[in-house]
Amino acid sequence: MQLSIDIDQNKSSLFLDFLNLLKKDRMINNYTVIDTKKTLSEYEQEVLDDIGHIAEAIKSADEGHGHKTARTVTL
Repeated sequence: MQLSIDIDQNKSSLFLDFLNLLKKDRMINNYTVIDTKKTLSEYEQEVLDDIGHIAEAIKSADEGHGHKTARTVTL
């Protein structure tokens, strides 16, 4: 039988201790912890980093840093 449970990071050690107890008492045969989080490619990580700097760039522009151009970006 397979069971999928999403556990909060802070509660994971408590849950693993509980699983070990059940295994020790032979209530379960075995268990496997599988990380289902997708790892981002280098390009995807770069895009997320760039998005994270948008607020800083806007604040810097409001303070008069940089220079204005005729470019318009529409989202």
